[in-house]
This record gives sequence, structure tokens and C-alpha cells, in this order.
Amino acid sequence: MNRSTYALAVFALIAVVLTGAALTWANAQRKSNRKASAATAQQQNRAEAATDESGAPDTADTRRDVFISASRAPSAAKFGEGTWINSEPTTLEELRGRVVLVDFWTFGCYNCRNTLPTLKRLDAEYRSKGLTIVGVHAPESDYEKGIGNVRDAVQRLGIKYPVVTDNDYATWRAYNIQAWPTVVILDKQGRIRFTHVGEGHYEQQEQIIQKLLAEADVSTRATEDKTDSSRQRGANMEEKVEKSEEEWRAEMTPQQFHVMREKGTERAFTGEYNASKKQGMYVCAACGNPLFSSDTKFESGTGWPSFYQPVSERSVDEHVDRAYGMTRTEVVCARCASHLGHVFDDGPRPTGLRYCMNSVALKLNENNSGQD
Repeated sequence: MNRSTYALAVFALIAVVLTGAALTWANAQRKSNRKASAATAQQQNRAEAATDESGAPDTADTRRDVFISASRAPSAAKFGEGTWINSEPTTLEELRGRVVLVDFWTFGCYNCRNTLPTLKRLDAEYRSKGLTIVGVHAPESDYEKGIGNVRDAVQRLGIKYPVVTDNDYATWRAYNIQAWPTVVILDKQGRIRFTHVGEGHYEQQEQIIQKLLAEADVSTRATEDKTDSSRQRGANMEEKVEKSEEEWRAEMTPQQFHVMREKGTERAFTGEYNASKKQGMYVCAACGNPLFSSDTKFESGTGWPSFYQPVSERSVDEHVDRAYGMTRTEVVCARCASHLGHVFDDGPRPTGLRYCMNSVALKLNENNSGQD
């Protein structure tokens, strides 16, 4: 064997050894990844199971710049300890029943000062209508921590709504704030319905405030209407409808029963209401419960009628659906528990949601009421 042949043999042997080592390492990594994935899946399943049993929302919706539905909105954290300016110390519990805009700011921030004209206008226009603005002053420098400096800035800038200092950043951390300025809007129940970072989006913020204030009005009017209707008809739409599957089968068409009681799905682009542009109230085809207004219907291109929000958070219930090897959110009628469809996080503003419904599960009342 000459030197060249010997060298080639040595190189070949080294290559074989290195290849074997690489394959062994790769197999070990794959096994490790499979174990990690299995452990993660088990943890997720345990967490989902615990959430399902508790009845709480499966996943708190924390997206920015979209209107979060009440059923997915996380509860807001309480305010941390601090010095209050322009008001006595206030808690979120004391503010229940009011829409609350929490503005995370500091007086040395140029962008924060640019948002003040809008905040002061909103305070002046909507305070008497049910809005409370709370400025959480989270300092960026030591100079901004001085309470005297904060008081002077609040007076100089013409801020009349309540301001609370957050020198230890307890409230900042509790709300997971990452930049100045950040606006967080809460509904009357203290749930976070909208978050925006930076300047701008003023028109959207005002529209959401109006919507949340109107939600309270709609709820009050709905309660009054239902009370009057109960007196007239001896019935309340919030009463649950419970029937045997045999009774449902006798009342429904075969397709309705398959979709609404057996959780089936009608074929895309075949439903009566997929392309409908008629105005009115979409109610449950099984029990007449008001579900969706035609004002919230939009063209999704999916082949099923789609809406960006229900007429009321009490109109529908949502459950985890793990059928067919995937995890989705099922939507059912809150009154009779009939399957309606699913909700997805790819809808338009203001909610960012797409309630994808089966036409056969709906009935359109063109008189725009929930009654037949």
C-alpha cells in the first residue's frame, strides 16, 4: 500500500466515524424533541382541561388594535399603590359600571404629550356619559418620580382626570406594558377590550368608547324590553329550552338536525344566507334566540355566513372543540345549546373575529327584531 492509498483509507475511516457520530446525535435530538413535544402537549391538554372545568375563557385575547369580544377579554389587574392626583384613591371595583380608559404615560415623554389633547377632549365629552380616564404615571427618569414635579406637570398640561403615580411600576408590569404611551380601554365589567401602543388610532379609540357605553345602554334596554315582553307573552328569551333529541328531530329538517344537534357542517357556498345582503336580525332556527345583526355580517369568502360579533355576549356560548384532530372554538346557541358553527381570529375590525355560521342554523327576521 503506497502513501496515497493509505491516506485515502484514513480519510475514509474518519469520514465513516464522523458520519456515524452525526447520525447518532441527530437521532438523539429527534428523540429529545419528540419527548419535549409530548410533554408540552400533555401540559397544554392539562391546562385546557383545567380551563374547561373552571368555565373560564380558553385563551385570553391580548391582541392590540382590535376590539376584543367580551367572552375572550381578560380581566384587568388592579391599580398598584401610588399617590392620586385630581381624585381620591380609586379602585377598579369602585369604577365598575363605567367604561375606563387607562393611559400609561410620563410627563417627560414627547409622544405622551401629543396624546393629551385627545384624552382631554374625550374626558370632557364622555365623563358625564360614563367614561373615566385614569392616567397611570410611570416615570422614565428619576426626575419624573418626584411627586411635586408630577403635580406641576399635571397642572401645567391642563389634565383634569385622575392620575396615579406608578413609581415602582407595579401597575405597568401587571398590565404587561412595554412602551409609552399605551392606552388600555376597559368595559363596565373591568375587562380589557382594547389596547393601543403609541400615538394615533384616536378615531378608533373613540368609536370603541362609544360602543362600550352603548353596550350598557343596549343591555339596559334589552332588560326592559324583555321585562315588558314577559308581561305580555308570559315568556322570557333567556329561559333555557331543553328537549329530547327525539323532539328536536321531529321539529327539524334532516339537515338542521345533523348540523344543530349532531354538530355537522353544511357544504360551503350552499347555504341560504351565505351571500345574503338582506337587513334584519339572525335568530336561532331552533328556538328563535337573537344571535347576530345583519349590520355585523361581512363577506369572508369562506362559503358560510360570517359575522364579526354576536348581538349580545349572552346570545351565544363558546366551547373547545377538538374533533377531527384540531382545536377550534365551537359556537352554540346560549338558549337551546344547538350547534351554530365556529369562531376564528381572522375577522375584520373592530373585533378581529369571524363567527362562521351554518345558514341552516339561522333564520333571518327582516323586521330587525328577535321575535317571529
